[in-house]
Amino acid sequence: MEAKKEKISIFGIYKRLLKRINVKDKSIYLHFIIYTISATIFPLSLVLLPKFIIDNLQQQEPFEKILYGLIIFVVINSFFGFFSVLSQRMGYFKCMRIRIDFLANLAEKIINLEYHYCEQPDFQDKLNTVWRGVSSNDTGLESLYHKAFTLFSLILSIIFYIYLISSLSYLVLIAIIASVIVTFFITKYIRTLFYKHKDEISHSARRMEYYQNTSQDFSFGKDIRLFNLKDKILSRYDIFIGSYISVIKKIYNKEYLIGLIELIFVLIKDGLTYGLLIYKLINNQISIGDFTMYLGATLVLSTTLTTIVNDLSHIYGESMYVSDYFIYLEKNFNQDKGTLNAIENDTLEIEFKNVSFKYPNTEKYIFKNLNFKINKGEKIAIVGVNGAGKTTLIKLLTRLFDVDEGEIYVNGININDFKLQEYYKMFSVVFQNVNVLAYTVRENIAISNDPEYDENIWSVLDRVGLKEKIASYEKGLNQIMLKIIDEGGVELSGGENQKLAIARALYKNANMVIMDEPTAALDALAEEAIYRNFNDLVENKTAIYISHRLSSTKFCDRIILLSEDGILEEGSHDELMNLKGEYYHMFVTQGKYYQDNTLEEGALYA
Repeated sequence: MEAKKEKISIFGIYKRLLKRINVKDKSIYLHFIIYTISATIFPLSLVLLPKFIIDNLQQQEPFEKILYGLIIFVVINSFFGFFSVLSQRMGYFKCMRIRIDFLANLAEKIINLEYHYCEQPDFQDKLNTVWRGVSSNDTGLESLYHKAFTLFSLILSIIFYIYLISSLSYLVLIAIIASVIVTFFITKYIRTLFYKHKDEISHSARRMEYYQNTSQDFSFGKDIRLFNLKDKILSRYDIFIGSYISVIKKIYNKEYLIGLIELIFVLIKDGLTYGLLIYKLINNQISIGDFTMYLGATLVLSTTLTTIVNDLSHIYGESMYVSDYFIYLEKNFNQDKGTLNAIENDTLEIEFKNVSFKYPNTEKYIFKNLNFKINKGEKIAIVGVNGAGKTTLIKLLTRLFDVDEGEIYVNGININDFKLQEYYKMFSVVFQNVNVLAYTVRENIAISNDPEYDENIWSVLDRVGLKEKIASYEKGLNQIMLKIIDEGGVELSGGENQKLAIARALYKNANMVIMDEPTAALDALAEEAIYRNFNDLVENKTAIYISHRLSSTKFCDRIILLSEDGILEEGSHDELMNLKGEYYHMFVTQGKYYQDNTLEEGALYA
C-alpha cells in the first residue's frame, strides 16, 4: 500500500485527487475543457494582431478593412477571454470545496487520534507540515488542482509558438528552452531545500505562533497586565521570529547566489533573440509586422515555458507536503485491538498489577510496579504531592496513555481487551481544566440538542446547583456558551464552568465517576455542597476523587497517598490519622491555614 512508502509519487497523488473529483463533483471536468480551449486561443491575438495591423497599414489597405478585422479580433478575443476567466473561477471554486473536504478529513483524523499523540511536541511539528498540505488556496493540495487545471492550455500554446519560432531560427528556440531548463532545476533545488528544512521551519514556526497567539488571546489579558508579562512575551516572540527568519534566510541566500546563473542564461537568450530579429529586419528578410510577431512569440513562449517550469516545480515541491498529508491520512496510528463492548448495568472493580509507566521520549518513570485495587462501589480519594502522578494515574485508567509494563483490569478484564470507544463509555470524568464548547447549554451537557433529554438535563443541573442560573437565561438550555461564535453567548465563572463539567459527567451516567480537582474553582459554600452530596451525586458507583484539600477526603471509603516512589500510605481517614504518618502530617500542616474544620484551603499539595 502506498501509504506505507516513504513518499507517494506525483502520479499517486493526482490519482487520489481525481478520484475525489469523481466522487464529489465531475462538473470540474467540463470547466477544465472550456478553460483549456478558451485559454489556448485567447493569447494568440496578442501575437497575431500587431502583425495584422502593421502589415495592412504598410500595404495601405482601406481603413474599413483594418477596422473590420480589428473588430473580429476583439470579439473573438473577448469571447474566449470571458469564458477562460469564468471557467477558471468556477473550476477553482469547486476545487476549493474539495480541498475543504480533504481538510475535514484531516480534522476528523486528528480528533480520532489516540490521546498520547496530543502531548508529543515532535508529533505536533510533523502535524504542522501535514496541515500545510490542505490549509491554503495557494499551496498544497488545492494548488495542485490549480496547476493541473491550467497546464494543458499552456502546453497547447507552446506547441503553436514552437512551430512559429522554428520558422525563424532553431538557435533562438534552443536558447529559450535552455534558459527555461536552468530555471526549472534552480526552482526545483530551492523547493527541495525548503522541504529538507521543513521540520526546522515547523518547529520554529510553532514556537513563534505560540507567543503570537498568546498575545492575541484575551484569556491571558489579566495575567499579562497584572504581572507585567508584556515585555517578556514580546522579547520571546522576537527571539523566535529571529530563529524562524534565520532558517528562511539560509535558503534565500542560496537562492540569490544560484539565481545569478539563471540571469546569465536569460541575458544570452534575450541578446540572441533581439540580435537575430534586428539582423533579419535590416536585411529585409522579415517585415516589420513579422518582427513584432516573432518578437511577441519569443517573449510569450519564454514566459509560457517559464510558467510551465514554475508550475511543474511547484507541483514537485507541493507534492511532497501533499504526500505527507495522504501518508498521515491513510496511516493507522491507533493500535486498538480490543473486541469487547462496554460493561453495562454494573459498577466497576479496578486493579493495577505491576504497572510501570513513563511519558514518551522521557527516561523517568512516573510509576514503577504500581499495585492497588478498587472494589465495586468504593469511593477512593487519591492525594499526594505535586509530581506524584495523580492525574497520570487517571490517564492510564482511562486509556489516554498505555502502560509500559504491567496490566490494568476492569472487573477482571484487561482494559486493552475492550474496544477503545466502548471503553470510554464506562467513565464519567471531570478534569480540573474544564473545556466549555461554544454550543448550547444542552449540547454541552447532553452532547445533543434534542429537547427530548431536557428533563434529565435539568435534573443534573439541579444536583450541581446550576439550575437556577441556567433557568435565568431567556433561552434556557438553548443559550449559547462563549462569545467566540455568537455575540449573544454567555461566559460562566470558573466555578460555574466546573459545575457544568460535573453536570456533564453525571448526565453521561457511566459505570464509574472520576473527579480530578473538581472543586478547585468553586467558592467555599459550593465546595462544601459538593462534598456533602458527593455520595448522592455518584450514587452507588465506583468513584475516584483527586484533591489537594485533604478535608475533602473524609467522605471517601479509602485514601491512597501517592509519592514519587508509589503508594506511600493507604487506608481510611481515621486509620491514616491514627497512623500518624505522612498523611497525618500533611493534614495537620494544612489545618494551620484553616479557620474551621468544615472548609479548608490547602495550597501545599496538588
